[in-house]
Amino acid sequence: MRIPRIYYPHDFKENSKVDLTAKAFNHLKVLKLKIGNKVEIFNGIGKVTVGVVENLGRDTLTLRLLEKITQEKEISPEINLGVSNIRNFDKVVKDSSQMGVTSLTSLMTSRTKLRNLKEEKVARWNLISSSSCEQSGLNWIPKISQMKLEDWVESSNNQFKYFLDPKAKLYIGNIKEFSAIDLVIGPEGGFSSDEESFLKQKNFVGVNCGDLIIKTESMPIVVLSMLKVLNGAN
Repeated sequence: MRIPRIYYPHDFKENSKVDLTAKAFNHLKVLKLKIGNKVEIFNGIGKVTVGVVENLGRDTLTLRLLEKITQEKEISPEINLGVSNIRNFDKVVKDSSQMGVTSLTSLMTSRTKLRNLKEEKVARWNLISSSSCEQSGLNWIPKISQMKLEDWVESSNNQFKYFLDPKAKLYIGNIKEFSAIDLVIGPEGGFSSDEESFLKQKNFVGVNCGDLIIKTESMPIVVLSMLKVLNGAN
């Protein structure tokens, strides 16, 4: 039986004790853990180990770390994904996190229906992302943010830059091997002509996904799957 996994957003050391946060405690409480049960904890930036429940109070839980701490390398390849903000962006966060995306940004475009930038949204998305990584066994949690399309494009500094465009000649499956990539997915109505011109001006290349007709909320998992397989992800 697989032992429970918990995200612990703090540093921890070998042979030490950690008091779990309220969120983690409530999650483990549902699992009806007992003293002596093992729990795997990770800090979201590659650090992971196993502890045993040493103290279980009414609203507190203390773990004693048992095993040597492992520091994993960042997930390869690096994939930075920008996706036009949609009503069901929670699904985008969940799917992208489980697929090991490096960073995910909700983008405001000229055709975005939801145009408000709200910090509470990012806080909720971070919770969804950490829960997804708990379930999928990933020890690196992606960086989640929201910004205007223009700002995200300007911040891009990778050599490989692409945007989804059904009219593009280049098929996404023909992208050559890369170590880092920035990819932007527009709204279902597509980017405006001005936005396309801006992307090309900033050295973003259009790519298509063949004849697939997929909603924006489902496109990230399709694209990430293809990029991971084609690039021999680890």
